[in-house]
Amino acid sequence: MMKKIVILLALMLCGTVMWAQDEKNPVEVKKLPNLAHSNLKAYFPDVEVLEAYTTSKKVKDEYTVVLANTVVVVFDKHGQWSRIAANDGEIPERMIDGRIKMNLSQTGHTSRVVKMSKDKKGNYEICLEDGTELQFDSQFKPVK
Repeated sequence: MMKKIVILLALMLCGTVMWAQDEKNPVEVKKLPNLAHSNLKAYFPDVEVLEAYTTSKKVKDEYTVVLANTVVVVFDKHGQWSRIAANDGEIPERMIDGRIKMNLSQTGHTSRVVKMSKDKKGNYEICLEDGTELQFDSQFKPVK
C-alpha cells in the first residue's frame, strides 16, 4: 500500500513539473531579435502581434510570435524563423523559397502551404492545405 502511495505522489509531482514547463514567458515585442523584427515587417507588415513568448519547456533562445491573422512564427535566438504555421491565415508567398514553389508547381501541387519549418542544416519541411507533407534538403531537392 505504501509503495502505491509513493508511486502516486511521484506521478503527481511529475505532472506538476510537466505542467509548469509549459508556461508561457511573455516577451515584449521590442525585445525580440532585430532580424525577427525585420522578418515580421517584411512578411507581415500590417498584421498586429497578439503575443510573443518563450516557454521553459523549449530552448530558451526561441521566441514564439502569435499574429492577429492566426499565423504563428517561431524564431531562433538570432531572429531567423524556424517554424511557421498558418492556422486559418496564410503563409505569404514571398516567404516560400522560389525553388520550393517551382517544385510544387512542376509536381502539380495546387494547395497552399499552411506549415513550414527549416532546420539548422537548411532542410525544409512543408505541409499543404490538403494534408500533403513534403521535405526538401538544403539544396531544395525533394527528400523521398
